[in-house]
Amino acid sequence: MAESAESQDYPLCLSVLVVAEWLYLSWADRPGTTLPQRSIHAEWITLHNNPAFTEFVGWLRAELDRTGPLLDAQRQAHCADMFGRAVALERAFFDHVYTPPHYS
Repeated sequence: MAESAESQDYPLCLSVLVVAEWLYLSWADRPGTTLPQRSIHAEWITLHNNPAFTEFVGWLRAELDRTGPLLDAQRQAHCADMFGRAVALERAFFDHVYTPPHYS
């Protein structure tokens, strides 16, 4: 995320934000479940599971779809690489968090 922000390249920033925000929206969307008892956990879910956030993620995705085709092939490839790296890092984070520790 820091690399994309430091680039000051709008589509590159979108490439990372779409991954992070869409993932949190998907993570928080659990129809029919109750919120956790601890307020900090419930607030984090509520922050990422509401109509305004859903609309924001839709806007981010639409912006990436709008700006991507306007880029030359080299910038498109850079954005695709950044998107893929963000996906890999987010996946590694969640795999780490949800994998039980193994003690020797």
